[in-house]
Amino acid sequence: MGKVSLQRKEDIKQNFIDGLSRYELLAGATEEVKIFRCTLKAGTKWVPKQYAYGEKVQWFFFLNPSGYVGTAECAYNITDKAIFIPDFDRAAFYIQAGIDDLEFLHVEGKMNKMDLAMMNDCHIVLPRFRFLKDAWRYTEGFTGDAGSNVKSHMVIEHEYFGRYSMGWNCGIGPTFIGEHVHEDLEQWYFVLEGSSFTYITKDGEFEVNEGDITHTAQGTPHGSKSGEGQNIDYIWIELATNGYLPITYDV
Repeated sequence: MGKVSLQRKEDIKQNFIDGLSRYELLAGATEEVKIFRCTLKAGTKWVPKQYAYGEKVQWFFFLNPSGYVGTAECAYNITDKAIFIPDFDRAAFYIQAGIDDLEFLHVEGKMNKMDLAMMNDCHIVLPRFRFLKDAWRYTEGFTGDAGSNVKSHMVIEHEYFGRYSMGWNCGIGPTFIGEHVHEDLEQWYFVLEGSSFTYITKDGEFEVNEGDITHTAQGTPHGSKSGEGQNIDYIWIELATNGYLPITYDV
């Protein structure tokens, strides 16, 4: 059980329409999630499509400092890597590139009855704008507790945005993320600027570099390692296909 897919940065195509290039990454990896690599030309304004509550979630991950996200209430200046999650179609917004081209990921995820039940019970306050550097840290048995220097950060919290979540892992090599498996999670890695490391799966090892993206199907053992002069630095995106199931522990 399990499968890993990889798309290299050099295979991503750009096709600009009205100053925006929007290319779907790893198309068809799942039916529920679409991830687009986007470039908005300097000085260009884009008004994304908005989705009703219960239809889709979406968010934007900005890769470089340029421009701002505008709403009726304020402007969120993109001065560092950051995310923006709109409040569905309840409040209008737009994205404005600054003096440099703005590079970002656009994530769309279908909502189902489980997402609605979870979010009706409790969810993060929207809209949300957060710099990556301001995300809170956590640790896991196969990273910090195992002696790795990788720092793990939670960007979109589990269970508080339906079945969707996002985080950030970074560490200067030599370092590692120990082998582990997510039985109920679809997971994507997007490798950030200046990063390169070895991704380890049951089918072998392969190198990933800045701008590459992987998809790891649920039930796939995986881990990572980096050597001297390399950095582990990536964001992860997760879909808990059946929600976040209760965990049982041996005591």
